[in-house]
Amino acid sequence: MAAVMRVPATSARTRARSSHTGADARREGTGTDPLPAATPIIAIAADPIVASVLGAVLGVGMLALTAAGVSSFTPETLEIGMARAVVFMVLGLVVAFVALLLYFEFARRALVPFGLGLVGGFTVPATVALFRASAVSASSAARR
Repeated sequence: MAAVMRVPATSARTRARSSHTGADARREGTGTDPLPAATPIIAIAADPIVASVLGAVLGVGMLALTAAGVSSFTPETLEIGMARAVVFMVLGLVVAFVALLLYFEFARRALVPFGLGLVGGFTVPATVALFRASAVSASSAARR
């Protein structure tokens, strides 16, 4: 009988894991850079302090967008106000998701500071506004 040589089988998943993608080449500093003009901007945005400030600004922008959507909410225009509020909230979430994806792809080391800034920029002003609204509500209830 002839000797059969066994070759280890590799799956498509294993081959895909071992091949380099464009993002791997960018991280390793090899290959061609698809965005040569944007490289200085990416380098600035990858700084953790800049990333957290950008995240906070985007978070405040999301809150302002949500407030703008809710501002048209009146008893006379209940359905239209609700639809506008939902559209503005979803628009803010989509913008934040795209920004997180861009940070994930191009400045991964600054993703956590950006995300923390984004969450903080949204929740801190929202909490302050909530406490202001509850103080107004509590003071008006105490006057009755």
